[in-house]
Amino acid sequence: MLNIKPVVILSRGSGVFIDGDGRMEMVSDGAEIKVRFNTLLQELKSELEDRATILEALVVSAPDECASLVRSGEEIDALLVLFLGVTPIEELLRWPGPIIAFSGQCTPAMALYAVGEERRERPDLFIALDYEEIRKTLLILETRKALARTRILLFGFPPSWHLRWYGYPDLEGLRRRFGVEFVPVELRELIDKVPQVDSREAARVAERWVEEARNVKGPSSEHLRESAQTYLAMRQIMERKGANAMAINCLEITQTRKFSGLISNPCMGMQYMRDRGVPTGCEMDIPGLLTMIILGHLSRRPAFLGNIVRAEPEGNMIKISHCILPTRMPGFDKDPLPYTLCDYHGTKGVTGFTRVPSGQTVTLARAQRNLERISACAGELLGCDNTEFCRNTLTIRLPDARRFVQKAEGNHHALIFGDCIEKLEALCALLDCEFQDL
Repeated sequence: MLNIKPVVILSRGSGVFIDGDGRMEMVSDGAEIKVRFNTLLQELKSELEDRATILEALVVSAPDECASLVRSGEEIDALLVLFLGVTPIEELLRWPGPIIAFSGQCTPAMALYAVGEERRERPDLFIALDYEEIRKTLLILETRKALARTRILLFGFPPSWHLRWYGYPDLEGLRRRFGVEFVPVELRELIDKVPQVDSREAARVAERWVEEARNVKGPSSEHLRESAQTYLAMRQIMERKGANAMAINCLEITQTRKFSGLISNPCMGMQYMRDRGVPTGCEMDIPGLLTMIILGHLSRRPAFLGNIVRAEPEGNMIKISHCILPTRMPGFDKDPLPYTLCDYHGTKGVTGFTRVPSGQTVTLARAQRNLERISACAGELLGCDNTEFCRNTLTIRLPDARRFVQKAEGNHHALIFGDCIEKLEALCALLDCEFQDL
């Protein structure tokens, strides 16, 4: 939750209020002014209490009264400035953090007077038309704050071919620009952790997966227990390292014999984490994981990450395929989608096939490797198939499948339920990151 500081701007001895018919009224009675702006503050608190902590309001009717903001010592994430009068605001605009300008529900005149031009020069200065826009802006600011508090554990340094195929980013540059931290852990540390996991706890996790599944087709009880051991080993190392997201060089586990018999494929454990709000990235795809994190915060839902395995220009349809499809795609507060426990790519191991409903609006996006650009578009989910290798394949109708392929940043794309394009574009402006509409 963000800490929001309301600042009420008045004229000396008066306030300006606009009613639902557009009538502008100048109020000079001090007691009446106080009643009116206190009513507005109460409305704001009621509308925003689930989105932010509203601090004590500062009432300003002279320029020097803004100086107390710096001296207050409060932890303030953003100012919510209620323009109900006219006074010089140069001191206010020196505030180094985000500012949301508001002059009443659907009455933008005073906010436009005050900062209509300045907002063009400053990406963290917003004008909100109504409570809905305030909530949207708070979500964007909250996403930026969450990104700065992200600590990603990297299981396994990528082999050299990852550097080209996955656009391996400048990790230190991402830390300096956005605050994201990366914690490298060698795969050997994970491998050594697996046999140390409590076998009884692993059995309980495997039993929970079976109980929650619609069906079990393929994996044996032993494979389920091994998969649960891998999950618990990853989770325990993440907790010890203080990480809240992870990426893994899983191809070295699943596509080579280097660790054969020592660790199960991590897919089911990663799905389980995504369903509990922990972003997990396949194949050490850090740009893909960062896209998932951003979309997840903007939508408050987990993200799917998959390969673009087919694109048909004639029908403007694509297929996106991978093995880790969260059951909480509709939202963490919604009922989970039904899933079947399956084997991994037709061999031993565990993956889940999640049945997602067609007709959903979805957002597809991928970030450039150093978050200099994010490309995205909205589409319609047409179907979901169990394709074994990889397990989940979604068919999506896009505005222009050919443009999507020609402009996409890479193969893996993150997908969430809902249309997040407007929010994503606003976040890109705040992050000084180019937005490209696909």
